[in-house]
Amino acid sequence: MRKLAAAALAFSAAVFAANYILPSAWPPVFAIALAVGGAVLAAFHRKWLRCFVIVSIAAAVGLGLFYIHAQRTTVKARELDGTSCELTVRLLDYPQVYDSYCRASVRVEGEGLPRLNALLYDSDMWIAGAEPGQLLRFTGSLKAADTKYGEDYDYYNSRDIYLTINARSAVAVVDRGFDLRTIPARLHHFLAQLAERVFPQDVSAYMKALMLGDKSGLYEDPGMKLALTRAGFMQVVAVSGMHIAYLVTLLQLLLGKNRRSSLLCIGLVWLFVLTTGASPSAVRAGIMQSFLLFAPVVKRENDPLTSLSTALALILLWNPYAAASVSLQLSFSSMAGLMCFSDWFRALLHIPLPAGRLGRVLRSFLDVAVTSLSALVFTLPLAAIHFGYAAILSPLTGILAMWTVPICFCGAYISCALGAIIPALGSLAGWLVAWPARFLLLVAQLSSAIPFSLVYMQNELGLLWLIFCYAAFIILALCRVNRWLKLLIPTVLSAAALFLILFLTRIGYERLPGVISVLDVGEGQCITAFAGERTLMIDCGGQWTLDNAGETAGAYLRACGRKRVDMLLLTHLHEDHVNGVPMLLEMLPVEQIILPVPKDEELPAFDEIRKAAAAHETQMMVLQNDLVYRLDDISTSLFAPSEDTNADANERCIMAKVSLGSYDMLVTGDSPAAEEEALLARQTITGAELLIVGHHGSRTSSGEELLSSIGADTAVISCGYNRYGHPDQETLERLARYGYNVYRTDRDGTIVIRVGQEYGETN
Repeated sequence: MRKLAAAALAFSAAVFAANYILPSAWPPVFAIALAVGGAVLAAFHRKWLRCFVIVSIAAAVGLGLFYIHAQRTTVKARELDGTSCELTVRLLDYPQVYDSYCRASVRVEGEGLPRLNALLYDSDMWIAGAEPGQLLRFTGSLKAADTKYGEDYDYYNSRDIYLTINARSAVAVVDRGFDLRTIPARLHHFLAQLAERVFPQDVSAYMKALMLGDKSGLYEDPGMKLALTRAGFMQVVAVSGMHIAYLVTLLQLLLGKNRRSSLLCIGLVWLFVLTTGASPSAVRAGIMQSFLLFAPVVKRENDPLTSLSTALALILLWNPYAAASVSLQLSFSSMAGLMCFSDWFRALLHIPLPAGRLGRVLRSFLDVAVTSLSALVFTLPLAAIHFGYAAILSPLTGILAMWTVPICFCGAYISCALGAIIPALGSLAGWLVAWPARFLLLVAQLSSAIPFSLVYMQNELGLLWLIFCYAAFIILALCRVNRWLKLLIPTVLSAAALFLILFLTRIGYERLPGVISVLDVGEGQCITAFAGERTLMIDCGGQWTLDNAGETAGAYLRACGRKRVDMLLLTHLHEDHVNGVPMLLEMLPVEQIILPVPKDEELPAFDEIRKAAAAHETQMMVLQNDLVYRLDDISTSLFAPSEDTNADANERCIMAKVSLGSYDMLVTGDSPAAEEEALLARQTITGAELLIVGHHGSRTSSGEELLSSIGADTAVISCGYNRYGHPDQETLERLARYGYNVYRTDRDGTIVIRVGQEYGETN
């Protein structure tokens, strides 16, 4: 069995190396070299060399397979990138319907094209009512799925998707035949609809995510998503070994424990894996659970290391790009932590427990603590790398609320089964199951309200703190001290270090005359200015980026030790300036929002902001006249937008001059040159040090008169991947002609200017 583990680990290591280390042309070269080396070692016929032979051959197979898979998928997809043609595709799932488009998973099946999985986008809603298995024909434009917003993007490839398709003509259904392969998708759809009917509205999104791994409802509620994230509960709704263990326990209670029930459980486990979308974490859990159930059938012992390594190899054998899946990495690192450290933590936390029911309850809480701590050993740094934060309260919240998860999971399926037969009985069961779910959500909300429940890595001190924590625990684990001290001392040191870092960060910023930051939010704008304890933000939006601007802004301010935003100014209500506001309000308190009178096309955005502000008791003020707004050492002159009701929304921006002591910044939003000139005609604006270039560097803004009048020497352009050519070359040349030092968020990232120090420091 350990030879199988060695081969699986070598194969997987080679695939990871091909994904992350080796240039694209090198895998076949290394594969041949390793295969030759393995053959040479095998020729010596030495028993002690067998392990090296196995490792060499398995690694060669891994590299060779990766190269062949790449040639068959991503290389073919890149050849099709940018082309348009008539397509025939098979619908693999029910379309997801959004406000202005539909999206569906499909497989290309037309002649002359590679049979690749793709995502189909339909802005005319032709496929809104389509069903899995249907064959569709239309004209579409193709794009390789390994890039997004101008950058490398491995998420789709890791899920075996290689193309994105935009429908350019009417979509015709040419075959309505039933496809057996769509049964899991149909079952998922049926259970999702059933869950929405059975469970109360306040918990239906959570229950659907727990049952099926469908987190779309959670993402529509930024408050719930953020609370679950801060509490470390998002792992609960990512289908994994925990869900499958609960499922098998429920099945064995119903079917008994014998060989026949074990085989039936294996079949039902894989139906569950496919129904929930077959994510890498679910597939890993399915493979390991199958090994565990099948071992007694063939009278063999299950070896966890062999099961884990073989599961990883099988997933990568099917799709080598799955190595880049965050779900896979977190799932396997969690299992590795459990295998390596659960016994150590169990011995460390061992305490005498009373007999009887109380002892069993306490033991279950202790087991949750052991599991949480063991899983965190490897997943915590991975989460910090991938997500930019560490959920430090997750062990505590796990002890408090993880007991509800098996009740909710098993109760959810029982409720749905009853609801399918007797709707009233299903609703009653759903109402009962909702209460433990509400308890978990309450724990998540309460822990989310605790300041700094997440440690963000945007500040390099956060990374240093994480390294210090691991060093402290490792050193104490190796020391010969009392077992309780091995846990208590590094915990106290880590907490003290965290408070010290937060204190030093806050004091460091408060001692400066002021700090202005232009955040990298893609094609959008979000500017912060703080001095002392006061924080001003101008705009909070971005588009054509993977990150929500509100989350980016909130994480940045938290990392800087800021507790709230005193005033949020929205220059106008276009998406790229405001779509992050609801999430920002979830991230930290905002005292007041100032915004212009909305035009008709801006009313949906205005209503969404008003609703979010009301939910968080944030004051709103619609600016109609010029105003000077003071926040201690921050003075902001607000210039009301044009009164021309026929003007475009970009021509009706609030413009602002922000003063931190004697340092002035001018922000014009997306105002065109004509509005800049109108402002200069009624206001004297000279001596500014910093200009936020208008309209993301568009040639219609930051005109000659403005540049010559204000006398600034530094200009910052907030821009990202876009379809408009921002920043325009004409604007860049104009800025250079007037002697501006230009910084750009698309090139330099977040721009941080510390007033009183050298301007233009970039992070």
